[in-house]
Amino acid sequence: MTTPQASTTMPERLADLVGYLSSLRHRADLGELERRLIALDIDRQDIAPSCVFGMRGYRRNTIARGEWFELLALCWRSGDCTPIHDHEGSSCAFKVIEGRGTEIRYERTASGLVCPTGRRILEPGTVCAAEDADIHQVANMQAKGQDLITLHIYSPPIRQMGTYDFASGEAGETR
Repeated sequence: MTTPQASTTMPERLADLVGYLSSLRHRADLGELERRLIALDIDRQDIAPSCVFGMRGYRRNTIARGEWFELLALCWRSGDCTPIHDHEGSSCAFKVIEGRGTEIRYERTASGLVCPTGRRILEPGTVCAAEDADIHQVANMQAKGQDLITLHIYSPPIRQMGTYDFASGEAGETR
């Protein structure tokens, strides 16, 4: 059994979730991650030590990590957003803890470009799940001064992801 590595003391409300994640011996089922996050009763105070914001762009704060998972608090200021990306090789599910996020879904077109297929507003408590070739972008499009905090699970830990440039159709990799 892998002992989770954590940058902070484990919040009590996350103990069952981290216990499940630590027991994984392979990639977690996306539906199971989604169900567990929906059932999770957690707020900003529960993960306060991991709520650290970056100076330039959103910040990924590790709560726990094992061979088959990574649990993170992502902290976003107004205007912060991910690149357009996929999750090739990893299941990703996240829950909005505080604030209001926006998810934009994309698909590849025959021309090689990616095209938006929909937008979803993510209210507190909303769970979002993506894996493999699901292409999306997540952003804090709220007014200045309004923060967004999300709790993410990656299984296995995401080592790289495909990124996409909307206008050029160029694909890349990033971590």
